[in-house]
Amino acid sequence: MGFSMSWAAVRGGTPQAVHGALALRGTGKREEIPESDITGAELPGGWYMVASNRDGLRLTEDAALGRLSRVGEVVMCFVEEHVMCSFAACWRDGQLIWSVYHDSGGRKGIECLEVKGQPPTSFAAIRDRLFAEQSAAGGKKAGVDYILDIPVELAHSLTGYRHDHDIPGMPKDAFEVLVSTRTTPERRSWWRRVVGV
Repeated sequence: MGFSMSWAAVRGGTPQAVHGALALRGTGKREEIPESDITGAELPGGWYMVASNRDGLRLTEDAALGRLSRVGEVVMCFVEEHVMCSFAACWRDGQLIWSVYHDSGGRKGIECLEVKGQPPTSFAAIRDRLFAEQSAAGGKKAGVDYILDIPVELAHSLTGYRHDHDIPGMPKDAFEVLVSTRTTPERRSWWRRVVGV
């Protein structure tokens, strides 16, 4: 069983402002790990993060990220381990600053890595290390996909959050269960229908 989730961390805005931008409200219920459909948590480095299992909040879409980035700087990450796809991006003031995308099922295969904009300085070392690990494991013919971790590691290097690791300094019940305040559900985009999320 693999992860299928997105998360966005916002620096410079309050949890209430983040909730408002995404049409969410807190329930008061707490979790140790983000197992519910939507959760929120304050991260030790000053970021407020919202996690969305199966990307139900559409945190990969420009409209949601544009709204959210008007609250503060946004670093988002998407990981879909069932199809070995990952994505990380940074938005500020309604604009995409950079993005890093991997899809091993695409035309470029396991070594696919598409970069837009100017990623932060931590990117080069993360990319080089994980490509070296991929090469040592057999490159394109390896039975493992280290390139999937490049966007994930990059987002982690900036925010301190990684979906599959413990976070030092986080309280046991750090994640609050959140629910949508929208009265009508949004339609799934074409690519969500394709990948089944």
